[in-house]
Amino acid sequence: MKFFAKFGPAYLMLLLPVACFALFSVYPLLWAVKYVFYYYDGLFTERFTGWTNMSRLMSDELYWQSLWKQGLFALKVLIELPVAFLLALLLHRQTRGGNVFRAVFLMPYILPGTTMAMVLYLLLNPYNGDLNRLLLALGVVDQPVQFLAVGWTAFLSGIGLDAWQNFGINMLFFLVGLSSIPKEVYESAAIDGASGWQTVRSISLPMMGRILQIILFLSILGTLKSIGPYLVLTNGGPNYATENTFLYIFHQFFSGAGSVNYGYGATVAVFTAILLLALSVGYFRLTKRMDYH
Repeated sequence: MKFFAKFGPAYLMLLLPVACFALFSVYPLLWAVKYVFYYYDGLFTERFTGWTNMSRLMSDELYWQSLWKQGLFALKVLIELPVAFLLALLLHRQTRGGNVFRAVFLMPYILPGTTMAMVLYLLLNPYNGDLNRLLLALGVVDQPVQFLAVGWTAFLSGIGLDAWQNFGINMLFFLVGLSSIPKEVYESAAIDGASGWQTVRSISLPMMGRILQIILFLSILGTLKSIGPYLVLTNGGPNYATENTFLYIFHQFFSGAGSVNYGYGATVAVFTAILLLALSVGYFRLTKRMDYH
């Protein structure tokens, strides 16, 4: 009774979040692991198939192509993070109007992803899209460009959309890191005659080591799990040119073709999750030195 009187309220407060975690995280994970070994179409009783789903995955060219596309898509961090860092540097030094600019840059992240995708879709529309109108007016092209009908332009459009939507939150993370550095360090560097670039290279980046590690990890992981841009813009087309891994997983569960195999979808999802786990462990091993700054 003494234990309950002392710790009971704390355990009761934890009961709801733990129950929600078990219901919405642990149970779906166990469900997915189970159906790796089953064929199940959602209508009839599941049928045990052993390693059939895994064998199919190993020879599934579309899946391995989607992994390659997901890796190429992840290169958007090379655009997104430098832009976010430069803007964070500018806003960190600017006092007047800084909050307004923070809100403006963060707005794409706050808005729903589907809304941002629809805005870009309207801009790229070959018939009455504003981008095509501008290119035609400037004489850059002599006929409308089918941005979403050609594989590489559709792929780049998705990269641009995702970078546009997420650079604001990374800018905010960089601002937090910059704000954690004592001003006295910058003042000492200024007295010693350090230039702006020298200050960034020798003070800002090293002293933000840990938060840089987390920002880069979250950006890469979020990019590798991204599905929104291509789901709305192209649904994986044209001819699977924008079918990245998590969109491929989505189509395994919601293809609407009447031949859904939830067991195979679960296999693809579990295998991809294992790859991401291995990538995460490898990343933190490679960036372990950043913890010491």
